[in-house]
Amino acid sequence: MKRYFLLLSGIMLTLVVLAQSPQKFSYQAVVRDGDGKLIQNKPVGIRISVLEGSTSGPVVYMETHEVATNINGLITLELGAGTTSESFSDINWSAFPHFLKTETDPTGGTSYTMTTVSQFLSVPYALYAKAAGTILPGPTQLVIITSLTWIVPPSVTNINVELWGASGGGGGAGAFSEPYSYNMNKGGYGGSGGFATQEMDVEPEQEFAVVIGEPGAAGMNATSYGVGWHFDTGGEAGSESRFGEMKAAGGGGGKKGSYAAATVHGNAGTNNIGEITGHSDEPNSNILDVFQGLERSYIADRVLTSRPGKGGSLLTPYSYSNIPPTDGEGGCAIITFFE
Repeated sequence: MKRYFLLLSGIMLTLVVLAQSPQKFSYQAVVRDGDGKLIQNKPVGIRISVLEGSTSGPVVYMETHEVATNINGLITLELGAGTTSESFSDINWSAFPHFLKTETDPTGGTSYTMTTVSQFLSVPYALYAKAAGTILPGPTQLVIITSLTWIVPPSVTNINVELWGASGGGGGAGAFSEPYSYNMNKGGYGGSGGFATQEMDVEPEQEFAVVIGEPGAAGMNATSYGVGWHFDTGGEAGSESRFGEMKAAGGGGGKKGSYAAATVHGNAGTNNIGEITGHSDEPNSNILDVFQGLERSYIADRVLTSRPGKGGSLLTPYSYSNIPPTDGEGGCAIITFFE
């Protein structure tokens, strides 16, 4: 049976909530089949639910849509404007975290076979403000962690883009080998991904190619072979991220423990393109050394991104329990919208 999956590309608030205005979100997603190929120019059925408290929490709102993908496999719809018997305005955004559950029928019907659940990454300011009785100023943000073609939603004319490259993986620890002598170093940490930010004027429906860097894979600690311990490997470099003409370079991989007489860490991504760019020179750090005062958005579970992979550690020269290295962290793009 053919398998399909839904790639969530973003949710954003498009209308400030006023007494006479509808409450809606612009929602975009890319639909692909099990082989990763786009589902192009075909009708799909969508059921969207808002969950309260957790990914398995109660459904506080549900609606359905019948839409068609475009040549890029992209669907665009308005959450809050679908077929439903419920009231979108009854959601209490201020009381709990909320999650978006999307179910899709790639044949255009109501036999939903694909499901994704993701958390709303920022408070819907206007909806929260309505519940609180005041209008709070503040833009809406979108976090993109997968490569895609992004289309500017209606009414958006200005955006600020924060772009991170992926970090490198940690290198494997070296060990002592008889009758040969290998360096007994820890594996090097990966280098952090570079950073670029830029504000730009855009037009509704304008398209941007977004490439999100892939994390560098970890190396491998030295392993037992005959009477000796060797075969440690270095970590791989993370790849660059791009948003249009912007670029955030990937971080280098940490070197294996027997690479040199001392532990060698991967280099940070420094070849960045944007209005303002930065990087970290400190191993195992994603704190920018260049433009340290530069404001960056906080991302839940990532903390400033992109976190370098850790190098492998030695507990004893001949122990299988040596701590293995870890992978780097993938890049991301953070878009702040202004109408």
